[in-house]
Amino acid sequence: TFAGTGSASHADGTGNTAQFNNPAGVAVDSSGNIYVADYGNNRIRKITPADRIEDRMVSTIAGTGSTEEFNQPRGVAVDSSGNVYVADTDNNRIRKIEYKVP
Repeated sequence: TFAGTGSASHADGTGNTAQFNNPAGVAVDSSGNIYVADYGNNRIRKITPADRIEDRMVSTIAGTGSTEEFNQPRGVAVDSSGNVYVADTDNNRIRKIEYKVP
């Protein structure tokens, strides 16, 4: 397991305590950060890389769980400028998150 407990929920935290709910899409940026379309939680999550699962950090970078913001996002991509693109499935849109890699 790279990240997640195996129990469905929306908790951020370390790689071994964070929870996802039907993660549906993954993308990796040039710094090794991993972006996840968390379909069941209507959120976009970022996993900061580390060698050990307990040192990886999972955080929400977009979405509050409200279907007005994201509604079942399924795909995610990152461009060379650090922008994150999301296939916002049930809102019938492609969203752009201007998230810059620190």
